[in-house]
Amino acid sequence: MALAVATLTVRGASTGGNLLMVVGLQMLVGSVTLGAVSAVFEPFSLTVTPVFLAAFAYQILVPGLAATLIWFALVGRIGSTRAATFHFLNPFFGVAIAAALLGEAVRLLDILGVLVAMAGILSVQLSRARTTPPMTPMTPTTPASG
Repeated sequence: MALAVATLTVRGASTGGNLLMVVGLQMLVGSVTLGAVSAVFEPFSLTVTPVFLAAFAYQILVPGLAATLIWFALVGRIGSTRAATFHFLNPFFGVAIAAALLGEAVRLLDILGVLVAMAGILSVQLSRARTTPPMTPMTPTTPASG
């Protein structure tokens, strides 16, 4: 739900050309919200190591900045509905990458989850096909005789 709201909000706000400011504000609101919730429910513990710093930098640069810029470029290019269907592919890629890189076993629930995601993609594509009016052939116009 939050992704849908963010996508539609940024699509409208990005026409002014200040996309990075909008995305930055979204991330700020999200981080403040998560910080407040974690302060209530989680004990504070932080050990700064080179691995932690590398992982933190990666999170900022790759999914935080690069993926966000790619996502909104995609929304601008193909529209929010079609772009959102790519999010349905996240479970598939997660299962595939975990199996390929980490040696994770692919279980029945993983396969069922991927099938549900694929059904979601199919339903979105079929609904778009049904709502898109068919193209009609152009008929030549004849000059008015007078």
